[in-house]
Amino acid sequence: MSNDIDISVVIGFRNWGQRRLQLAVKSILDSFGELEGEVIVSDYGSDDGQVTQSGIEDVGARYIYTKTDGTWSRSRALNAGFAHAKGKILVSTDADMIFSPKSFEIIGRTLLEDPSLCLLLQCRDLPPEWGDKEVSEAGFNWDVFSAVSRLRPRWGMGGMMAVHRDVYTRIRGLDERMHTYGGEDIDFATRAKRAGQRLLWVEDPHVRMYHMWHQPTRALVEVAQEAREAIEYNKNIVYKDATFVRNTSAWAFPLQDAPPLVSVAIATHNRAEYLKQSINSVLGQTMQDFEIIIVDDGSTDGTKSIVESFGDSRIRYFRQEQSGVAAARNYAADMSRGMYTAVHDDDDLMTPWRLQAQLDVIHAGLHGSFGAFVNFDNSTGAMHLYRGKALNPGTIDETGGAPGHGTWLVETEILRRLRYDESLSSGVDNNLALRMVRSGFKFVHCGEILMLRRLHNGQITVTDEHSQKLAARQTRQVFSFGITDWGSKKMKEERGAADWTEIRNADNLASLIPFLPDHLVDRSLDLPQFVLKDLGPHHIRFVENNELIGSLLPSRKITAAELALLTPTGDSLGVVASLKSEISSLGTSHLVTPEETLRRYLISLSHKALSNDVPDNSACIIFEDSDNASIDSEKDELNFVETVSIDLHGTRKSYSLYLDPGQVAWGKYISSANFVVYSITTLGKLNFPEESTLTGSIEGKA
Repeated sequence: MSNDIDISVVIGFRNWGQRRLQLAVKSILDSFGELEGEVIVSDYGSDDGQVTQSGIEDVGARYIYTKTDGTWSRSRALNAGFAHAKGKILVSTDADMIFSPKSFEIIGRTLLEDPSLCLLLQCRDLPPEWGDKEVSEAGFNWDVFSAVSRLRPRWGMGGMMAVHRDVYTRIRGLDERMHTYGGEDIDFATRAKRAGQRLLWVEDPHVRMYHMWHQPTRALVEVAQEAREAIEYNKNIVYKDATFVRNTSAWAFPLQDAPPLVSVAIATHNRAEYLKQSINSVLGQTMQDFEIIIVDDGSTDGTKSIVESFGDSRIRYFRQEQSGVAAARNYAADMSRGMYTAVHDDDDLMTPWRLQAQLDVIHAGLHGSFGAFVNFDNSTGAMHLYRGKALNPGTIDETGGAPGHGTWLVETEILRRLRYDESLSSGVDNNLALRMVRSGFKFVHCGEILMLRRLHNGQITVTDEHSQKLAARQTRQVFSFGITDWGSKKMKEERGAADWTEIRNADNLASLIPFLPDHLVDRSLDLPQFVLKDLGPHHIRFVENNELIGSLLPSRKITAAELALLTPTGDSLGVVASLKSEISSLGTSHLVTPEETLRRYLISLSHKALSNDVPDNSACIIFEDSDNASIDSEKDELNFVETVSIDLHGTRKSYSLYLDPGQVAWGKYISSANFVVYSITTLGKLNFPEESTLTGSIEGKA
């Protein structure tokens, strides 16, 4: 980011005293010295009125407010602040900490000179006679604070962490799964270390952090069973999640200038007919933090227009004079902004979980991952699984081959440094894999089917099969050169079951049918599904804060492109599919009206609400265009579930769902002229005031 801010310090809080915050801000601003610094106070959902925006801005800080559901998360609060930060150095701290003069000048300069560090600062607790009231009245008496304070254990709660902006971006901030209390600092620092940073506890007499005394909050929080469970949940993340890149499925508060995490690299030449399907499969990933780099190697078939038809800013198109696939892939590596590159071919299809599954297995010491793939016949849809062996010196010496190239996820910098060999016409992947392994880079099998590889007459493996096999033999010969007979024997003895990874869905390839191309598959939706796209005025559209946030895809036959709209939300469970070469039970396509689509969707929400841990005789009531404030949920023992706001033919409507655990309230509302009850749904018998055996749903007031 181009700016003059050297260091940004973020304070996250909820329902905290303004005086305490003002003292923290003043001490930080006084400690920047000659550096250009800013303080951001991130208010994560305060509702007690203690802190005002003007009160924070008056002492020189920026105030950021985030509306929440009431759940406290220090990770999200800090990330929400960092999302607005402009500094080259990013620092997190708490609302009850004050810092001695020069603290952040020294911290900032240290990191600007050596970005490989992650700086931590040990907290010094002030005694009860030094709360924020006393500090405010007496001023910052640093010599006194030094004399009366007590060092807190290094891995205590709260404190300060400082990293270069690039490091924060690389590991995607603090883990936003963590909530309520505990573990955020330890987790972030541990992840920074796994990512290659050196942890350094600042030991400088001019750098001091003091905690202003107040009644302990953790002891109060831990009284509740729910809070204790949350703390245990956070501990499990800290001690059991070995990854260092987090918030991959959803980063709620990204840095404004954060590059994509993954660059999907596609080299193409005259395959426009397949390229569109290939791109659609990428857009349908459950992990959406990516860009797509298309390098057109001198195509003459309208490839550029196919790419431009998507109108997606994440797709970046580059053209070169025809120079070969190796040169095109090198060009893609040079243009990529992602920390990782996912190799993808222009005629193949990704499974929706590919990128997420590959990121989930990368931990300290690994430089990428790969997986299994399925070959499918482009005429019949017949599929065959290729599991993929481990990638190590022994497996390369044994066969000369490498895991399926189209399943690779590799640190982009490795591709830039080692590069594909442009003197080769085939086997460039095997050659690069050999050089990566000999350079000491390590990769892991993720245990998933990542690619649907199309078999057709235009493939390199078909048109240049001889060169492919020759390249594999040459790779093995090059790799084996210099290896002694003893070394070769030793590697052969180490081969065995450990080279193979168990593959999810290996015995259920039929589960992949929905993701095959349209000409091979009939697929349909069992139930309407929400998609994060405006499908136009002829569809039901969802509204939030007067803005369109998505649409409802009706239950009908759908295309692969429409399926790709569903898979990013993880809502593709209602898809039924079969090969056209087999007997299809899907029937013919039929038009479903928007009103019928809405009805099916709302009833599905009712069933979802009733599928949670609720009493067997519960009912779900849906109110249409009702004022929730007029529903006496406390008196009638109703539990609010959610409100859905939609746009139907240009008319705004809202539907509110409530659970009636004992079926004691619905009769009151359905008989009242003041409420419009859209439906009442039960999973069993609906208890009328008079005896009845009716089950299921009542729609309207009929």
